[in-house]
Amino acid sequence: MVKASAKLSPRGNSLAVTLPKEVLDAAGLKQGDELSLLVRDDGAIEITHAAPGEAELQEAFEWSLGRYAKTYEDLAK
Repeated sequence: MVKASAKLSPRGNSLAVTLPKEVLDAAGLKQGDELSLLVRDDGAIEITHAAPGEAELQEAFEWSLGRYAKTYEDLAK
Protein backbone atom coordinates (compact mmCIF):
# COMPACT_ATOMS: atom_id res chain seq x y z
CA MET A 1 0.00 0.00 0.00
CA VAL A 2 1.22 3.48 -0.85
CA LYS A 3 0.01 6.52 1.07
CA ALA A 4 0.75 10.07 -0.03
CA SER A 5 -0.72 13.54 0.09
CA ALA A 6 -1.27 16.17 -2.60
CA LYS A 7 -2.51 19.74 -2.88
CA LEU A 8 -5.10 21.23 -5.20
CA SER A 9 -3.70 23.86 -7.58
CA PRO A 10 -5.54 26.27 -9.88
CA ARG A 11 -5.80 25.24 -13.55
CA GLY A 12 -7.95 27.67 -15.52
CA ASN A 13 -11.43 27.66 -13.98
CA SER A 14 -10.78 24.31 -12.27
CA LEU A 15 -8.50 22.83 -9.66
CA ALA A 16 -5.96 20.10 -10.40
CA VAL A 17 -4.18 17.57 -8.24
CA THR A 18 -0.69 16.32 -9.07
CA LEU A 19 -0.18 12.69 -8.16
CA PRO A 20 3.23 11.81 -6.72
CA LYS A 21 5.43 9.48 -8.78
CA GLU A 22 5.23 6.68 -6.19
CA VAL A 23 1.42 6.76 -6.44
CA LEU A 24 1.52 6.67 -10.25
CA ASP A 25 4.02 3.80 -10.22
CA ALA A 26 2.03 1.80 -7.64
CA ALA A 27 -1.19 2.24 -9.65
CA GLY A 28 0.48 1.58 -13.00
CA LEU A 29 -0.65 4.94 -14.39
CA LYS A 30 1.00 6.97 -17.12
CA GLN A 31 0.36 10.27 -18.90
CA GLY A 32 -2.78 10.17 -21.02
CA ASP A 33 -4.50 7.39 -19.04
CA GLU A 34 -8.18 7.97 -18.35
CA LEU A 35 -9.36 7.93 -14.76
CA SER A 36 -12.80 7.30 -13.32
CA LEU A 37 -13.86 9.43 -10.35
CA LEU A 38 -16.52 8.49 -7.82
CA VAL A 39 -17.57 10.75 -4.95
CA ARG A 40 -19.07 8.68 -2.16
CA ASP A 41 -21.89 9.84 0.11
CA ASP A 42 -19.34 10.53 2.88
CA GLY A 43 -17.34 12.83 0.54
CA ALA A 44 -14.51 10.35 -0.06
CA ILE A 45 -13.21 10.39 -3.63
CA GLU A 46 -12.36 7.09 -5.31
CA ILE A 47 -10.08 7.31 -8.34
CA THR A 48 -9.65 4.25 -10.55
CA HIS A 49 -8.03 3.48 -13.87
CA ALA A 50 -10.91 3.73 -16.34
CA ALA A 51 -11.42 0.92 -18.80
CA PRO A 52 -12.36 1.90 -22.37
CA GLY A 53 -16.07 2.67 -22.46
CA GLU A 54 -16.35 2.57 -18.67
CA ALA A 55 -17.95 6.02 -18.47
CA GLU A 56 -20.76 4.95 -20.79
CA LEU A 57 -21.30 1.72 -18.84
CA GLN A 58 -21.37 3.63 -15.54
CA GLU A 59 -23.90 6.10 -16.94
CA ALA A 60 -26.12 3.26 -18.20
CA PHE A 61 -25.92 1.49 -14.83
CA GLU A 62 -26.82 4.63 -12.90
CA TRP A 63 -29.79 5.22 -15.23
CA SER A 64 -30.99 1.63 -14.75
CA LEU A 65 -30.51 1.88 -10.98
CA GLY A 66 -32.78 4.93 -10.90
CA ARG A 67 -35.30 3.41 -13.30
CA TYR A 68 -35.39 -0.07 -11.75
CA ALA A 69 -34.53 0.64 -8.10
CA LYS A 70 -37.28 -1.68 -6.82
CA THR A 71 -36.09 -4.52 -9.06
CA TYR A 72 -32.50 -4.15 -7.82
CA GLU A 73 -33.83 -4.06 -4.25
CA ASP A 74 -35.80 -7.28 -4.82
CA LEU A 75 -32.81 -9.00 -6.43
CA ALA A 76 -30.63 -8.12 -3.44
CA LYS A 77 -32.86 -10.10 -1.06
